[in-house]
Amino acid sequence: MNKRLLVISILAFVLFGTVVFFMRDLIFGGVAATYEEAALQQDQYRDKWISYEVMACLGEYAECEKTDYFITTGHEYYYMIWMYDGSVMPMCVSKKEDKEYLDKLTDATFDYLDGKTEYINMDSKTFIGQVKSQPSEALAYYNSELNSWGITAADGYTIRYTLLDCTSTRGGTIALVCAVMMIPILGITVCFVSSAKNKKKNGNPEETYLPR
Repeated sequence: MNKRLLVISILAFVLFGTVVFFMRDLIFGGVAATYEEAALQQDQYRDKWISYEVMACLGEYAECEKTDYFITTGHEYYYMIWMYDGSVMPMCVSKKEDKEYLDKLTDATFDYLDGKTEYINMDSKTFIGQVKSQPSEALAYYNSELNSWGITAADGYTIRYTLLDCTSTRGGTIALVCAVMMIPILGITVCFVSSAKNKKKNGNPEETYLPR
């Protein structure tokens, strides 16, 4: 048996088990709170699922590439959401259907603001994600967009800076954890299969001298 591989695999298994323990709310938990609650207590709701029902959107203010190990795996789109209470919040999505919905909602919101419609002529949609701090570059674009709109706290607007990051899903998180957990499991399996083959070979030494 390759003892070194077995030890490394067991240590990796324990390590990933610890990661799963700390990510249990993301893997097994449901929605813990709404954005309004979580934004005020970000540390308490970190690594938990948060929801918000979006009814109006003021448009996309930033876009960036999503990379894993220096490989581009997708894009993240940042939107300025107009909340029920009239305040503004940032939200990030990566799915094509989410981006298409928010772009259409932006058009419907501006039709309402321009007086073309009496209400925002689109159904609301509930998004689920995690509350996080905005990346510095996205935050700069967020502040720039607020300034261009003339939206300031001095004018009585409530501006929220906590990001609702909807780029991850529970299914994706579970799939990633399962894929990573397979590495130590395969290592342990290889060790036991190799050990079984060696025992079988050592138990039949006469086979070594059989003619070919």
